[in-house]
Amino acid sequence: MKKIILFSLLLFIITACTTTKFVYDYGDKFVSWQLDSYFELNDEQEDFVEERMKIHLEWHRAEELPRYKRFLTDIQSRGEDGLTMSELDDGFSRFEAKQRRTFERLIPDAAFFLTKLSAEQINNLERKMAEENEEMLEKVENRHELIQERREEFLEEMEDWFGEFDPVQLVQINKWQTEWYTESSEPIERRMEYRLKSQTQILALLRSFPDKLTFEKWLSEWTRSWGREINSARDARILRNKKRILQVDKFITPEQRLHAIRELDDWVEILEETITNH
Repeated sequence: MKKIILFSLLLFIITACTTTKFVYDYGDKFVSWQLDSYFELNDEQEDFVEERMKIHLEWHRAEELPRYKRFLTDIQSRGEDGLTMSELDDGFSRFEAKQRRTFERLIPDAAFFLTKLSAEQINNLERKMAEENEEMLEKVENRHELIQERREEFLEEMEDWFGEFDPVQLVQINKWQTEWYTESSEPIERRMEYRLKSQTQILALLRSFPDKLTFEKWLSEWTRSWGREINSARDARILRNKKRILQVDKFITPEQRLHAIRELDDWVEILEETITNH
């Protein structure tokens, strides 16, 4: 449902130069196609989505990408001598501010879009939800396989950012993998429970056919509460992850830290090209 409310998570993810070009040149078509897979859009709805997405994508390119660039260059300068908890707190606050700005911009159009759904389109959404839930339940049932996949991805990502590790470091990384991904297994069930609860709520809301203002208020409250149904548990999870980042920061060598800083150069260059090439 986050893809529907925000039209697309593409607004938040910059992965590579070709992907970036795709997002800003063809994102309106892609998002329309995504929404059509949930609702089976009519021509009027399709035109609305594509027209508004073009506007939002241009706003994002002009307003948000320069902020991303500054954020990455700040990480580079601060990361040369290692990270501190206060720097992580600042980075997390900037990330949340970015989310809020994007939500505030997209919610009015998302609310308008939802007011135009027919009963049959809501039924289409419910069927699509059921299909995705089955896929997620399979992952929950195969939790050990999922954890193993995440452990493998973790090592690959560490090597991408920091380069090769010596045998002593690999022992420590394996220990972290065992600790961290065992601890992360239980929240899978909690996320599934929260997902089902949220789906029930939004289907009930859609079938009451409220006005745009009601949708806007609900969406604003809902996006602010994502993942925060238990504030103490969420805060504890965020703090735990920050401490893990600091563990890794103290663990890597100066050469490995420099490797990561140089990796960010490529991302900064991609953002510069995307900002200037309208």
